[in-house]
Amino acid sequence: MATIYDLSITQGSQLDVRLRVKDQDGNVINLENYLVRGYIKHRYADADNLLNLRPVIVSGDGGSAYVSGYVDIIVSGSQTATLPISENVYDIELYDAQGYTDKIIKGYFSVLPEVTTSDS
Repeated sequence: MATIYDLSITQGSQLDVRLRVKDQDGNVINLENYLVRGYIKHRYADADNLLNLRPVIVSGDGGSAYVSGYVDIIVSGSQTATLPISENVYDIELYDAQGYTDKIIKGYFSVLPEVTTSDS
């Protein structure tokens, strides 16, 4: 079952998140043969997403960090500047070439308004 964790961002700010993927017993998962994907949508049923989170497995030198279970999400300020002010949903999945899929985290993704801008 996915961990539920809500995120919020202010328009125009960068978001840096590092996740550590563990199994149900709390052991770090070796991510060597996996890929990850994740999106923000306004509603779960929406066909289109607001933003591709482009999560990345942290692999280190020669793949040595795959066993760390780390997944990074980095969203630039220019990407968040164009998001509508709203409460949205997001999730991130772990998957492999054989069809295995596991949702590792999900929750609400709130976009808050920016007050100070470069042109204010």
